[in-house]
Amino acid sequence: MGMNLIVRLRRRRAVSTLIGGVIVLSLLLTALGTEVFVWQQYDQYQQTVNRMAQYRNQKSSEYLVINSPGLTPVTSSAVSGWGSGCTTTYNCYNTTISNLGTVGVQIVRIYINTTRPSGSGCSYSSSYPNLPPCILNPTSTIAPYAFNQANAFINAGEANHALILALPSGVILPYPDPGFPENAILLVTSRGNMFTFQWPFQPQVFGQSQSAFSMGIVKVAYQQITSSGFDSSIEPAAGGSGGTGYCHTESSLPYPAGPGYAEKLTGLSGLQSGSTLWFVNPWITGGNSRAIMNTAVSKYTQVYFYVIVVNVGNTAYTPTAGTIDLTWYGSNHIDGSLLGVYYNNNFYPTSNMISIPPGMSYYAIYKISIFEMGSPPTSSLMLWGAASITNGLGSNYEDQNFYAGTILLSGLWIRYESTSGSCA
Repeated sequence: MGMNLIVRLRRRRAVSTLIGGVIVLSLLLTALGTEVFVWQQYDQYQQTVNRMAQYRNQKSSEYLVINSPGLTPVTSSAVSGWGSGCTTTYNCYNTTISNLGTVGVQIVRIYINTTRPSGSGCSYSSSYPNLPPCILNPTSTIAPYAFNQANAFINAGEANHALILALPSGVILPYPDPGFPENAILLVTSRGNMFTFQWPFQPQVFGQSQSAFSMGIVKVAYQQITSSGFDSSIEPAAGGSGGTGYCHTESSLPYPAGPGYAEKLTGLSGLQSGSTLWFVNPWITGGNSRAIMNTAVSKYTQVYFYVIVVNVGNTAYTPTAGTIDLTWYGSNHIDGSLLGVYYNNNFYPTSNMISIPPGMSYYAIYKISIFEMGSPPTSSLMLWGAASITNGLGSNYEDQNFYAGTILLSGLWIRYESTSGSCA
């Protein structure tokens, strides 16, 4: 009997040990499951935090700049890929935008509010009692109060991106002369950022010398001196036939137009030939013998620049002379003198200048007399410099009547082409 008791006790101990082991194992598994659950939740939380941080970084990286002149009326009826009716059913405007940020930007809505209480534009009127503001949404086909959905996304680093806006034919945004901001335009992005600008707006001003100074937004034009030279009217950007060495492909619109377009200025005098110049974006080809730069150095091509100038002083002045100088380094210079100014769609030569009122902008047109490259470039390069305006030459201005202004130029890009006629 004693032996049986010992056996029964040992059996009970084994069962107890087994039950205890199961309990401990279940506790361990429960703890492990809880820990796995907690780590899964933390991982999901961390992923959400990372996504929000990435989203926040992308939002802060959005940087849109509206290019001068802000808005340009569309003069053709059809908009490629969107529809037609811009000059009849709709009143359309083109805006060019540069994305200077590091992420692509999707525009999802546009607001326009006309600040002048005149009953025109996006302000209250009996015909359009729901205004202001005008609220524009993206559409795949043209419609009133809309913008082209196909062009609503702007890639990172993309410049001069065109976006067409459509308003009813009766809604015409005021554009006073002299130009004064009377329309506020607000662009909303998919990340919740808002970019605003006033239209019309003046070129951005960075400082002044005496009574006027402005950032010099530059464009270039050229004419043939001999048959070996180039003429910007032949550029595809100017609606020409193009050909060997003609590489500008920006769109063509009548004056005035934005930075992404060729501009036709008529009624000029003192040119190599005729009275019309086509100005294109400020770059020319260089390197081979059939490049624009090389033919200009060889006196086969006459080059012109226009520079946008604004009188930011408090008094009017009459520019009668001026010079321009761009340089690469050392003896490499592009120099010229003032040919005249283009103001209110009219050209005024230096011999018959017009007074420029305070706050008004104009084109100072320079004719290049020196195109000197002592060391021909073997790669693409940028020439920088400045231009000047004065009322002192050929007149008796002195003391408080004398004016001299300096314009910092945005530069000329020499686009190196190793193969004659290449536009790669």
